Amino acid sequence: MSSSSEINHGGEIRGFPVKCECGLRVKPYLSKTQENPGRPFYRCITKKDGHLFKWVEDAVCEEVEDAIPKIEIIGRKLTNTITEVDELKTLIKDLKEGVARSEMEIKKWKALMMLCFVCVCFVVICIAFLMFGKAMKSKSAFTSM
Repeated sequence: MSSSSEINHGGEIRGFPVKCECGLRVKPYLSKTQENPGRPFYRCITKKDGHLFKWVEDAVCEEVEDAIPKIEIIGRKLTNTITEVDELKTLIKDLKEGVARSEMEIKKWKALMMLCFVCVCFVVICIAFLMFGKAMKSKSAFTSM
């Protein structure tokens, strides 16, 4: 997580350093002292006193410390997202059930409309037969005179 390497806190560069405070590059070295043989550190390429010097394990520790709050934020966002997904799944399920109920209701209304249509047709046919029958009687009454 080298993103925190550019963070400067009161003159201290946190995390993995890229540049010294003087603006020059920082380079990794291995200690050759008796107290810290082979211990890795970062140092300004000028190697002058007062310029950046940092042990690698300190940089790693700072990177982890700076990453923990970001990871916690991501964790909270992930938890919120999972909750939202669960709510959306429930909403989708409810909507599907509503669609199924609506489809059943539409089928019932179609059947009722078909029944009404048949009834209306039957009534129209009955009325037509009654009127045709009366017309035939009237016609036969006029023809018999």
